[in-house]
Amino acid sequence: MIIYFDYWEVITSIIIIYLLCVIAFRFFFHKNWVFMIYFTIFYIYLAGVVNLTQFPIYATEAMVSQGNSIWEGISLVPFATVDVKTYILNICMTIPFGFGLPFLMKASGKKMIVMSVLFILLIESSQFIIGVMVGYMYRIFDVDDIIFNFIGCMIGYVLFILFRKVLRYFYKGEPNQTPVLFRHVL
Repeated sequence: MIIYFDYWEVITSIIIIYLLCVIAFRFFFHKNWVFMIYFTIFYIYLAGVVNLTQFPIYATEAMVSQGNSIWEGISLVPFATVDVKTYILNICMTIPFGFGLPFLMKASGKKMIVMSVLFILLIESSQFIIGVMVGYMYRIFDVDDIIFNFIGCMIGYVLFILFRKVLRYFYKGEPNQTPVLFRHVL
C-alpha cells in the first residue's frame, strides 16, 4: 500500500480544515481580507510542506514483514553524513515559514525561535511516528534536518525584518500611502 497526498479524501479534508480556519478567523477573530490572503498563502505553503515531508507513505506488506529497527529511523549524531544538497533543500523548505509567519502574527525574535522549533519538531516527529505506526521506518528523524530547517526559518525571519525595513524606508511618514496589503506588517 502506498499512500499519496493526492487522494480525494485527503484533498477534501485539507479543504474542510481550511474552510473551518477561514470561518474561525473571519467570524470569531474578526480578521480582515488582507489577513485571509496571507493565511491562504501560508496554508498552501504548509500543505506543500506536509506533502513533501510526510507523503507518500510506503507500506508494502513485504517492507512491513521485513521491518527495520526504530533506531534505523533516528539519526541523532550531527553531520554523521554530509549531504550538502539535502542541507540546502532543508534550508529552502523552511525559509517561507520564517518569512510568512510574521505576516500572520506579531513575531518577536524569541517567538519566532519557539514557533520554528515547534514546527520543525512537529515535522520530524510526525515522520518518526508514521514510521512506527506503519511498521517500517521509511523516513529518518535526523538532527541535521532540524539544524538546517531551523537555519532556514531564521533566514526567512531575517528576510522578513529586512522587507519590513525597506517598506518603512519607502513609506516613512506616509502611512496612508502604504499599500493596503502591507499596512499591518508595518
